[in-house]
Amino acid sequence: MENNEHTNPNNGNESGMIGGLVMIAVGVIFLVMQYSDFRLHNWWALFILIPVALTWNRAIRLSIEAGELKEETTEAISGSLFLLFVALIFLFNWDWGQVWPGFIIIAGINALVRGWGRRSD
Repeated sequence: MENNEHTNPNNGNESGMIGGLVMIAVGVIFLVMQYSDFRLHNWWALFILIPVALTWNRAIRLSIEAGELKEETTEAISGSLFLLFVALIFLFNWDWGQVWPGFIIIAGINALVRGWGRRSD
């Protein structure tokens, strides 16, 4: 019986590369904070961005391998916008009471993306 899964030898390196890039970015941010007046409140929220980066990387790779923009790609990226927005709220210490309409906007983007994907079938 054949295995129908992708047999790409680079699949195992994918998460390692993203993890490495995220760690480099976090290190650069800490270094900049040491030598300048730049400060990130709640710097730990940078780690919330790891699943966002992994999701975007996987979604984009799926579309590149397929040679077309896949519905799964657009849905994954638009779905991860919620997590990205939460990370930004923590990082920049925004007031939840003032930025909550952003969640409505992101929900609208998700609805548009899902509707667009179904319509093109």
